[in-house]
Amino acid sequence: MLVLRATGEPLSDPSLYVLSEIRATNRARNTIDHILRSIMVLQLFLDLNRIDLKSRLRDGHIFSLSELDELVRYCRRPVSEQLKVEVPSNSNSPLRIGSAEVVRLGQRLRAPAEVAGHTAANRVRTIRDYLDWFVRYRVACYQSGGAEGVLLWDDWKRCKDALDARIPRHKGRNTIGQREGLPPEVVDRLLSVTSPGSPENPWKGDGTRIRNCLVFHWLIELGLRRGELLNVKISDINFRSEELLVARRADDLEDPRKDQPAVKTRDRKLPLSPRLCAMTHDYITQTRRLIPAARLHPFLLVAMGSGSPLSLSAVNSFFAELREAFPGEFDTLTPHALRHTWNDRFSDAMDNAKIPEPEEERMRSFLMGWSPISQTALNYTRRHIRLKAQRVSLQMQSDQVNGDRND
Repeated sequence: MLVLRATGEPLSDPSLYVLSEIRATNRARNTIDHILRSIMVLQLFLDLNRIDLKSRLRDGHIFSLSELDELVRYCRRPVSEQLKVEVPSNSNSPLRIGSAEVVRLGQRLRAPAEVAGHTAANRVRTIRDYLDWFVRYRVACYQSGGAEGVLLWDDWKRCKDALDARIPRHKGRNTIGQREGLPPEVVDRLLSVTSPGSPENPWKGDGTRIRNCLVFHWLIELGLRRGELLNVKISDINFRSEELLVARRADDLEDPRKDQPAVKTRDRKLPLSPRLCAMTHDYITQTRRLIPAARLHPFLLVAMGSGSPLSLSAVNSFFAELREAFPGEFDTLTPHALRHTWNDRFSDAMDNAKIPEPEEERMRSFLMGWSPISQTALNYTRRHIRLKAQRVSLQMQSDQVNGDRND
């Protein structure tokens, strides 16, 4: 829920909306989080522009077109930038209570960065849906067919159509700089420096080195999401059949983490190589077992000091520490980049085995946990497709040159 930072009190309208419209439809925790963050952007915009939305609804007017333009522009800004504003020293206008954050009002000191187009678009859609609920709730308070309710609803239809027309379009024309998998030589280098016995290993402590090495092997060899990896329990691993169960566990009561890792994709069973099974078994019996607090929960990966389940932020720190320890070598290394890397290796394996494309797509979707008709694979095969296209282009150029010489 959204709360006032100064008092800790929940914001009543967003809380009512989430309880009645979002939680009631069994939406995932992360989905609810994203919805509330978008509503927070709206609250910050209202405070920044000193707009009392309830007062406007009582008057039968919501936003002008210029305000809607500014709202959409505001949705393009990172929240961290939205909070960097100053209170004018000569301002006599009080800060309206109702902000999702403590905000200082005024002019920005620099032009802010912008979020991705699809992020801004999702914010606008969420704000539109929230305002639609908010107006409907208000209209229901009027007498059926009353002039006030009709006036308010007509004004909202105008605003809603204007918002729909202003939703940022993500055309995807810029293909430069999009996330891709790592080249094979970078993967080899990564596995070399993260080996527990490597003199270049940046971490101290045998247990930490062994655990972190296992993290990288799991991500590279299985293509798991970061949340899927941290969601694995020891009981999910069948060492006899060498299989892993990737299970969805929303709001797991056994998970003490405040920010619980989530499995966004479908449940599935994945094969484990004998080597990966052996590495995992050794970690459980020789490293994890020595941490008393680790016995209090079933999760595979643990913090070496406290024994608590490993957190999302801790995994992020592994990657940040590697990037800092090896400047220029792992600049694009992130947990999700390794998922892209797995997909590149899978594409190469399918090409070598001459697997038909429709069958390849079905196999990839199963292993990644996607729907059989999902088009998500297109986001994970950029590097493979780019390299194949470059090879074909070079071959065509070579053929043309050879043909000119023969002429």
